[in-house]
Amino acid sequence: MTKLPFAAALFGVAAAALAQTPPAPAGGISFDQWSVHARERLMALDTDHDGKISKDEFAARAAMMGHHRKGGAAEGANAPKPDGARMFTRLDANNDGYLDATEINSMLARRFARQDANHDGVLTPDEQHAMRGMSAPEQ
Repeated sequence: MTKLPFAAALFGVAAAALAQTPPAPAGGISFDQWSVHARERLMALDTDHDGKISKDEFAARAAMMGHHRKGGAAEGANAPKPDGARMFTRLDANNDGYLDATEINSMLARRFARQDANHDGVLTPDEQHAMRGMSAPEQ
């Protein structure tokens, strides 16, 4: 007899939990999912594995990204080489010369919010492609 009320209560709790979590659209990704991958890519810059990204480590990324820009070296020898100093200065909120976990989390949250055009907490493929200036692939 006591099993039936317990099972009903358990079912009610599970149904309430499911009702509070909106399903992600097909192909969508939540902030938690997105931030794991974004953090992994960013922390690949941490060459000394101290858990922080130094200004030099960040500058190495900026120099690498310069080679992948449209036209690469063909843009001209006079084109300035990116060093990422301005971006690093904006991201380094406490001005200690490193991007720590707090600063990285803040940056990732702002980047996700910019991409999430409808502010529903889920990035769809359309939103991800729009941020890159591309049209979404045909499905």
